[in-house]
Amino acid sequence: MADVLEFNDISAEIKGAMNPGRLKFSDTGISFKNNRTGKVEQLSASDLELCNWQKLVGNWGLRLFLKNGQLHRFMGFKESELDKVAKFFKNKFSHDLLEKELSVKGWNWGTAKFNGAVLNFEVNSLTAFELPLSNVSQCTTGKNEVTVEFHQNDDAPVSLMEIRFHIPPSELAGDDPVDSFHSQVMQKASVISVSGDAIAIFREIHCLTPRGRYDIKVFSS
Repeated sequence: MADVLEFNDISAEIKGAMNPGRLKFSDTGISFKNNRTGKVEQLSASDLELCNWQKLVGNWGLRLFLKNGQLHRFMGFKESELDKVAKFFKNKFSHDLLEKELSVKGWNWGTAKFNGAVLNFEVNSLTAFELPLSNVSQCTTGKNEVTVEFHQNDDAPVSLMEIRFHIPPSELAGDDPVDSFHSQVMQKASVISVSGDAIAIFREIHCLTPRGRYDIKVFSS
């Protein structure tokens, strides 16, 4: 077996946008070079915890979950390449590359689970979608509801701005599932924060996107 595998037409997901580049597998790990920026991202083989195939529209994707809780996803593999990549992962990284089945029911109710720095939404024990919490810019709560807002990517033609989760109240005394959900999101979220006193505050401003009423604070810098 070759010591190196290279794929020239693979895209990496970065904040919802697919960035084309070159993906390389070697004995020591995985590297991805972004065609547009030239930036190279390195993943060590010793950091891999779980590796999966995912069937996507028209091709296959590679899902890599790291020991530090981070998630990396690459797409653009042909079906004829699956066996070759799976053998490389088994022989070089000692990881089985199994297919991760996804839920395609289209239901909007299910179970939210937190795994490392990823929020996984499951329907009938199958993943419907998963959100890297490092993409979260803010998280707020309401009555039986949590609103999650996301950092925007200028390279993405369409961006997810927010998603709202309705969380039924718990019958257990002292257990607030909304606060628990919010706390777990905020532990891994990349929230933009400012310091100092605001020079002006506009209260209860109605916003169309994201929808709702917000206080707007203006700072000197």
